[in-house]
Amino acid sequence: MIIYLLILAVLCLFISMALISKSLPRIITSFLFAIIIIGSMTAMVLNDREHFGMKKVTEETSSKIYSPSPSKQMPMLLYQNIGTKGTEQVYIYKKTEDQKKPGHTPVDKTSNVVKDSNNEDAKLVTKTTRWVYKNGAYKFWFGIADNNHKLIKRHNIFYIPKDWQNFSTTQAAKLQKLVKANQGKMKSEGEAYVKPKVEATVKETVMKAMMKDPQLSPKSKQALIQQTSKEAAAKYGAEFQAKAMDKLIAEAKK
Repeated sequence: MIIYLLILAVLCLFISMALISKSLPRIITSFLFAIIIIGSMTAMVLNDREHFGMKKVTEETSSKIYSPSPSKQMPMLLYQNIGTKGTEQVYIYKKTEDQKKPGHTPVDKTSNVVKDSNNEDAKLVTKTTRWVYKNGAYKFWFGIADNNHKLIKRHNIFYIPKDWQNFSTTQAAKLQKLVKANQGKMKSEGEAYVKPKVEATVKETVMKAMMKDPQLSPKSKQALIQQTSKEAAAKYGAEFQAKAMDKLIAEAKK
């Protein structure tokens, strides 16, 4: 609305100077309209540069996020370096578990931080600060500038569980190649790692069972061996997998 007041004041100033013949009334009206013009222009400049009539408002939102990785065994948060110097980053993640194409954080006026969490789910907390008009009167006069809710800054905090990895897109691609190249080696080393541990666990478990019940039937003994072997294989297989992946992850991050 203030732009219309400025235009009207300019027109009135021109009319008063052109049509009012008496000097005193002409001077008074011209002075008043000049004051309105100067005041309007000053207010517009202050609103544009110093956000006159506005205040900062910060809103905080929190939402669950999901790994962009197709592998459920290795959830991760990805980031990509952007800009000529590569100092800025956008983070890549999914807002829903079934989202086909992962989204990413905005670039403009946005900072990102990644923190470890003890929770099972990953979470994104966003603090957004904007300029808003202090009241309806300021919005009425300056709203035409379309600067209400103008973004000042956005700060993202990613809280990721301890079993998540924080990778750059380059590191993730490198890890994928390393896993593919080491599949055969990991399989053979895994078998060599798991087999003796399973055998030792089965032997120890059966001995304890026999000491507890010397009359243990062959059928019960066989069932115990099968159950123990299955559980031990799963346990030590996962243990080896975790150790092997830790080595590959360290290599990918070099």
